[in-house]
Amino acid sequence: MTSRKRIKDLVLCFLFFMFGALFFRVEPVSAGALPPGAEIKRESAVNDYAAVYTGEQIAAFEQKMQAMREEYDCNVVAFLINSDEWSASEPSAPEAVSERGLNLDAHKSTVVLWLNICPQNRSLYVLGYGTAERKLNDSDADNLAKTLQDYVKRQQSGNPEDLTLYVEMMDTFLSQTDLEMRQPYFYLTWQFHLLLGAAAGLIVILVLLRNIGGKMTTNGMTYMDQSRSGVIGRRDIYTHTTYVRTKKSSSSSSGGGGSRGGHSHSRGGGRF
Repeated sequence: MTSRKRIKDLVLCFLFFMFGALFFRVEPVSAGALPPGAEIKRESAVNDYAAVYTGEQIAAFEQKMQAMREEYDCNVVAFLINSDEWSASEPSAPEAVSERGLNLDAHKSTVVLWLNICPQNRSLYVLGYGTAERKLNDSDADNLAKTLQDYVKRQQSGNPEDLTLYVEMMDTFLSQTDLEMRQPYFYLTWQFHLLLGAAAGLIVILVLLRNIGGKMTTNGMTYMDQSRSGVIGRRDIYTHTTYVRTKKSSSSSSGGGGSRGGHSHSRGGGRF
């Protein structure tokens, strides 16, 4: 009897472990997002898994990236892949690779370029983390991504003179990122706009209070002849009593909202 109970307990433990593995497992990065065994460079680098650039070109790009990292504390990272798997261009793939492969908390800002050059599964995203989320907001990131997408389209058109467009694309990406990082961050925060609105409202109120009503030049005695005028009698007449009834209302409150998983960020681009 004891052995049967022990076997039953072992079976239950095994089933519990299996179900726990199914429901609580950590989802891996989408299949095909990066080549198997790919090593991610964490600090201002070009991760060229599509063999687009030469070693000299990558070194030149990374030198500009390092200068931005030192000047603005902005880490700039590029991922270039060539995969025909659909999962490689799902909207979650750029975020998954960036948030799991990069140390986003190590810098004030992080800007990520994600490019899949496969003609059957072509996509390009620009992501902004940290202060770059406001300096390079969704609209700015989308406009930049569309500009970079034009380079890729022309590069893949087959014209011999367009063989250097990937270099121009990366130069444009780095130049625009450098320009965005130069913007004063404080002027883009909601706290600044709130303070500016409160100051403007206070000025308007002070001006209104100063000019309201005008100056009084008369009083109750201005049009009265004190030698001939006077009170001849007083009389109070009670007419009615007014009751005001207010309906008692029951108060109720509701709450909601939340935040999406991962790091908050801006994003632009898509499949094209």
